[in-house]
Amino acid sequence: MKAKSIKGKSHEEIKNALQMSMEDSFKPTLAIVFLSIKQDRATVSELLSEKGIEIFGATTNGEFIDKKTEKGSIAIPLLDIKHDYFQIFLQEYP
Repeated sequence: MKAKSIKGKSHEEIKNALQMSMEDSFKPTLAIVFLSIKQDRATVSELLSEKGIEIFGATTNGEFIDKKTEKGSIAIPLLDIKHDYFQIFLQEYP
């Protein structure tokens, strides 16, 4: 399994960081997304889904990555892990 982290303060910064992270043939299958409620969750989700990356995430009141804490941003650890090793299950909360 390989892992990389990306961060940004906008959809465009995340898009660029994702492209750069994949330049060396890194092919993430899972993204653990932490993003501010101020960010456009749908746009970030669409970007990752277009690349075939499964998404697990939450909105936050502060995002941290690479020993830095920020507000209003997006932090995403990306994992290249076999689909056989994880499962995302969605169910309506009562």
